[in-house]
Amino acid sequence: PFFQRWGVRHAMSSPHYPQSNGHAEAAVKKVKYLIMKTAPNGNIDSEEFDRGLLELHNTPNFTGRSPAQILFGMPLRSCVPAHSSAFMKEWQTKAEDCDR
Repeated sequence: PFFQRWGVRHAMSSPHYPQSNGHAEAAVKKVKYLIMKTAPNGNIDSEEFDRGLLELHNTPNFTGRSPAQILFGMPLRSCVPAHSSAFMKEWQTKAEDCDR
């Protein structure tokens, strides 16, 4: 009953057929590429890796919103320069409209 009230639908995919879960496979590919670029020795305890992961969280997906915007309602502060008008209340209301 809880899942029905919240509209949760359980979709199963085959564990030995990775093509069936394209979004997860794409995310794994991006993180592997980030590790190869920022930590070729395998040590991910670096500022470069942290910044790269932050930018992945701020990158918009197919919905036009980033995972950080979906989770927190706003983009996370990053090192990439952004104009102050990008954080105006107008954009926040547009994001809220998108959520509804």
